[in-house]
Amino acid sequence: MVTEVQNLPGDALLQTQGESPEKSATHPHPFYTPIATFGSDYVLEPAAYGLKFAGSFSGGTLLKTEFSAKLQDAGINATAYAAKLPDGKTSVIILNKDVVADVEVELDFGGSVSGNVEIETLNAPGLESREAHITRPTKSDSLKHGKCTVSVPHATGVRAIVS
Repeated sequence: MVTEVQNLPGDALLQTQGESPEKSATHPHPFYTPIATFGSDYVLEPAAYGLKFAGSFSGGTLLKTEFSAKLQDAGINATAYAAKLPDGKTSVIILNKDVVADVEVELDFGGSVSGNVEIETLNAPGLESREAHITRPTKSDSLKHGKCTVSVPHATGVRAIVS
């Protein structure tokens, strides 16, 4: 009986990047898995943080915007999404996929809209990083005439929640 050893696509990717089997073994799941296992320990992978970040739209109604097209027309490698959440809040996620350029964006919710703006950030050391984090602010800002300015560093996602 012949036993065939299966290699996952990520194993081949690591080999082509020159990583040794010993180096790969220190992080056995560098692929698109949300949870990695190290013996009996479970570790959230960057994909899990991305899912958690996107999951903030859960139950909401996506809003039609031209925001992504405007960013891309301006030469910015970014995508934006907006949703009205079940609790009445409006949430906007901007993903800056540029490896170098930071972006500053003015969000306009309409002159009659007022409220507080809380910013969450999804960040990692790099776009191909094996770690990620979601940080929440210690304070919130207020809309001024229905507008707020959001800074989105390169290789980062930002979520603005208006309540």
